[in-house]
Parts: sequence; C-alpha cells; structure tokens
Amino acid sequence: MKKIVRNQEYDPKVLKKLHDLQLEMLQDLEKICDKYNLKYFAVFGTALGAVRHNGFIPWDDDIDVGMLRKDYEIFTRVVEKEMGDKYQIMTPEIDENYACCVTKFQRKGTKFVSYLSDKLNCDQCIFIDVFPFDYIAPTKRKETAQQLKTVFLDRLIYLCGSAHPIIPYTGIKKCVATAICVAVHYGLKVLHISPKCIYKAFVKECTKYNCGNSKRVTSFGDGASLQYQSRVGEIFPLKTLEFENITIQVMKDVDTHLKRTYGDYMKIPSKEQQINHAPYIIEFGKE
Repeated sequence: MKKIVRNQEYDPKVLKKLHDLQLEMLQDLEKICDKYNLKYFAVFGTALGAVRHNGFIPWDDDIDVGMLRKDYEIFTRVVEKEMGDKYQIMTPEIDENYACCVTKFQRKGTKFVSYLSDKLNCDQCIFIDVFPFDYIAPTKRKETAQQLKTVFLDRLIYLCGSAHPIIPYTGIKKCVATAICVAVHYGLKVLHISPKCIYKAFVKECTKYNCGNSKRVTSFGDGASLQYQSRVGEIFPLKTLEFENITIQVMKDVDTHLKRTYGDYMKIPSKEQQINHAPYIIEFGKE
C-alpha cells in the first residue's frame, strides 16, 4: 500500500467514508453516555468544526470529545459490556504496547495507522479521541508543577514506543534533541519500563486535585493544557449544535474554549497548517 505523507489530501471518497463511520461511532458513544447518564462534550477540532463548519473541519479526520474524569472512568469501564462486539477502549493500562496518553474509543475490525504510530505493536483502529478533564491545582506554583510533570510523563510514554518523535528544531539543536530521544528510548527498553507503568504515574498526577475545591479543569498531557483550561461553569449546562447530519454536545461557552485554544478560530488556516493524521493504512472492515 502506498504511504501517505503528512497533510496530503485524502481521496474525497475515502474521507467521506471515514467521516460517515465516525459519525456512527459518535452516535454509539452517545447511546452509552445516555444509558449511564454521562456527559460528553466536543472539544478542540471537533468543537471548532461544529461552530465554523456545522460539521467536520473539511480536512480533519478524527473526532475529539471530553468528559469529566468521573464520567470518563464509568464510560471506559462499560464499553466492553455495552458494545464490546463493536468497540474497544485503548489506553496503556489496557495494552502496555500502546505508548500514548490519549484514550481511544476504537471500532473493532478496522485499521488506521499513521506515520506517527507505525512502530506501535497494538491494535490501531478507526477511533474517537476521548479526553478526561481533571481539576487544576489551586495555586500558580502547584499548577505549574502539575503541568510540567504531566507533560514530562506524556513525552516519556511516547518515547517508550518510538525513538523518533517530531522535533521542532533544526541544526545542532535537532541533533542534540534526537540523540537524547534515542538514548531515553533505549534506556527505557533496557530498564524494562513500560508505557503502562508511566501512565499510572501520569494519571495519578492528573487526578491529584480532583477531590479539592478547584473550579478549573483541563485535559493534561499537552504543553498548552493550562492555556485551554475551562471553569466548570463555562462547560455546563451543555448546549447542542448541528454537526453534519446529527447534533453534538458542546461546552456552554464554546466560544471561550475555542478562543483559548486557537485564537481567531473563525479564520481558515493556510494550506500548510491544515493538519491531518495522515494514515498510510486505512481499512474499514466488513461492509
């Protein structure tokens, strides 16, 4: 199969088929949430698509949803019971070969392998990204420490699976960073430190303040996690927007979420900034 380079345009028929399947998956996710009274809300590119395009961003190839941690934990526990014939949850705790902090709600019997994940020895299926939202530490000093620790652990998990992450440098800086990444990757292998082990530490740090009095939440693991934080009162009660041929739940103040995440989010980015996941293997399973 011919390898697709990053940001190459999809065959329109393939992208349409992918979008149709993801919409079906989202409706199934919503059925589980409704049965257990769980709240999900579109975030990041999916929220942006709902507001700016009334559906998918035209070049986007995934769906992003968020849940507060308490709902997320119930959801990830009941997927197998409710729809285990069609779906599986993927985290490093479930499959220690999965070296990524982002939880995936995956459609069994399909494949979606990108150039970023081709070294992972685990099921890689067509997916919806599910982001647990946790409470942020109550002081500036503690929130900075929480942010730094979660980002560090996220990067460490990635290096368990690959020695060659994207490095945003050139010249000598890139050479030094590449050497460090390779050394860390093989050091983790020699020490038999798995993504599962690091992920447990990651979740512990993410949830450290969930029993406190904080009113602010975010999805940790990203360098911009504190930037796109939200107050709980900005999320709930949720509201509904059109998304392709269905409706989708978004934050009450989705405008603030999008401004914090993207700035002038109604401006269409240049062609070079229209990023997708660039799968070079994509299979839809049985028709």
